[in-house]
Amino acid sequence: MKIARWMIGALLVAAIAIIVSFQLSPSRDHWPVAEPHPPAQPGDVTLTFLGTSTVLISDGTTHLLTDGYFSRVSIPQLFGLIEPNPERIDNALKQAGIRKLDAIPVLHTHFDHAMDSPLVAQRTGAQLLGSASTAMVGRGGGLPEARITTVQTHHPYRFGDFTLYFVPAGHVPLPQAIENWTGKGEVTEPVIPPAPLGAWEEGTSYGLVVSHPAGTLLIQGSAGMQPGELDRYQADYALLASASLGKQSEAYQQAFMEETAQAVGAHTVIPVHWDDFFAELRDDVAPLPWAMDNLDASFRAMADRHDGDFFVLPPFQPFTLTPPAAPPTETGP
Repeated sequence: MKIARWMIGALLVAAIAIIVSFQLSPSRDHWPVAEPHPPAQPGDVTLTFLGTSTVLISDGTTHLLTDGYFSRVSIPQLFGLIEPNPERIDNALKQAGIRKLDAIPVLHTHFDHAMDSPLVAQRTGAQLLGSASTAMVGRGGGLPEARITTVQTHHPYRFGDFTLYFVPAGHVPLPQAIENWTGKGEVTEPVIPPAPLGAWEEGTSYGLVVSHPAGTLLIQGSAGMQPGELDRYQADYALLASASLGKQSEAYQQAFMEETAQAVGAHTVIPVHWDDFFAELRDDVAPLPWAMDNLDASFRAMADRHDGDFFVLPPFQPFTLTPPAAPPTETGP
């Protein structure tokens, strides 16, 4: 009887520890944060981090939004059918000052990237760009074919002064059970919400290179990579997903940084996909809970391997890119 009581007590303690680990998040207070910038001047490019790998990119005339995930369904909801939350989407768009978008490039098709994309495109008039799986999500969300672009890798897509390149990237490795649950394959038929989260299979994962006269950036929506794919590109800023990077081996972390920020020669690394995307987006959003990621380990994996600036962008706070230096002017003898 004593042994049975001890085992029951141990199981209860373990269960409580697991529950707490899903509710408590680490602090990011000791990591550098970008200072608020004055209003952008005409022609400046601004970035606004909006949770997960959702980033608003604008030069004041043309407006791009990667992914566009705002519903941020809770962990308990993941065990049922999930669907976009129009109220949260509208609130986030309003707070970010988004009324019109030219394009929504989707980095891969998991629910926390692509589930809201069709509705955000409908709200803003945007063109949806992504893999064949993303196209299926767009169709299931009611977008007309003319508003859906199935992309080719390394092909230029131009919107105003921006040029976009979709680069093969891969997804950060996850435990097999999680991969089976969230979906590792392709979406082969339109996804009509509500649906199980596995309906939004990964599809093709991309890095996105965004080129503009005022600055060039790389956005890596998952901490995955494909060796050599970014070698032909240059980017001033690298926005890299940190989720689960700290759980990978030292060799993987080194290769990830070599194949992303170092490959493009970025002078600044900005982490994305570090936030608790199971809670509504706020400007003081907490990092992912301890059970899902170790923020310090993931951030150190980037910062310790980068010889340049590293800082966090708080949600909803615009950040203005520093334009690349002009080439030296030749002078006569």
